[in-house]
Amino acid sequence: MIEREIKFELELDRPVPRLDGIGPVARQADPVRSVLEATYFDTHDHRLLGAGITLRRRTGGADAGWHLKLPHASGHREELAEPLGDTGDALPRNLADRVREHGRGADLVPVVRIRTTRYSYALLDADDHVVATLMDDHVTSEGGGDPPGPDSWRELEVELAETSGDELLRTFSGALRRFGARPARWPSKLSRALRRPASG
Repeated sequence: MIEREIKFELELDRPVPRLDGIGPVARQADPVRSVLEATYFDTHDHRLLGAGITLRRRTGGADAGWHLKLPHASGHREELAEPLGDTGDALPRNLADRVREHGRGADLVPVVRIRTTRYSYALLDADDHVVATLMDDHVTSEGGGDPPGPDSWRELEVELAETSGDELLRTFSGALRRFGARPARWPSKLSRALRRPASG
């Protein structure tokens, strides 16, 4: 799957933006709440993150499982997913094969844990088809950073449905700016938690 999304930051006391009437959005559905617990894996010196790669094991929500995100030629990211299975933190073999070259023989270890309380709003067109999803994430990380310690923040994401064109990202970006949201300073939750930019 190619993940096509934009990320913004929003102050904790601001209401969630309403995107009804923006582009093809006729209705913003009621929120669906989920609590996501994710453990991110990398080498001790963060070689995967340095290559623009994130690898996590997440519980909670509709897509619980292992997720590997890789840079894609389109400028978006490719996401591979595997179910959790019954093996605890054992990395699925096919995902391990995809990151072995980037780890250059170093062990993969947990580097940070992130808890997200997510409110997901389906953005529907006049025929009630989903064109995108707005996610209001309230995030707490444990570990990582310098010095390591807990950190909390709020971010918004808009992720396009498979049938929507990339041009909608610009439309939603403009709307979120008008609501007072700011483009995210970090490309991912992992980068924010570790205070390290991804190079990929």
